[in-house]
Amino acid sequence: MRPLPLPVSLCAALAAAALLAPSPAVRAESIEGTIDFTGTPPTPRPLSREADPVCAKKKMTDETVLVAGGKLANVWVHVTEGAPDSPPATSAEPVVVDQTDCMYRPRVQAALLGQKVVVKNSDPTMHNVHTWFGTATLSNKVMMNEKVKPLESVADQAGVYRWKCDMHPWMRGFLGVSKNPFQAVTGADGKFKLDGLKPGKYTLEAWHEKFGVKKAEVTVAAGKSAAATFKFDGTEQAN
Repeated sequence: MRPLPLPVSLCAALAAAALLAPSPAVRAESIEGTIDFTGTPPTPRPLSREADPVCAKKKMTDETVLVAGGKLANVWVHVTEGAPDSPPATSAEPVVVDQTDCMYRPRVQAALLGQKVVVKNSDPTMHNVHTWFGTATLSNKVMMNEKVKPLESVADQAGVYRWKCDMHPWMRGFLGVSKNPFQAVTGADGKFKLDGLKPGKYTLEAWHEKFGVKKAEVTVAAGKSAAATFKFDGTEQAN
């Protein structure tokens, strides 16, 4: 049976609706993965903090290597090739580093190039914030106690910034700074996810404060998310 023709007015309405309908959104893909630790996990070592009565109030263990269920925490994962650079993140919310319980919190963070960095002292004791980039000292400032004004700076170099308190040598903190937003820091489950990528080839780096850098080449296909796994065997590297 031959279908009846649609009225001219209805045809016009359907055509107009098609023109006004939004075009399909371009799907942004992701890279997901884990950081596996294949070596023998170290036994958490108690930190000796008795020299400062404030620090001694709370027992802490060394957090240089944190492994749970064969997964490694505090690994900065970021795209080094394949993604365009972002404009300097001068208007982004600042990264906040807090000195609390005589520890840097969080121990490892990520930031965009140009992002403001704020360092606080929440302890009723004196710390000095010794800031390094590579082997160069950027600053070394004393913060008397929790009442002092936070220190502010700008992450104006891509790479790893390091903090150390020379008065409490177990206190270490790290900030990975990237030129693009495709970065993450692993938690206790060792997982990471980089969202918002377009189909293409990417180079990823996974950085750990003791075990150095691992690299991976990943191809993201249209309509699919890619997987990446890094393995650290416990071999210490110059970092």
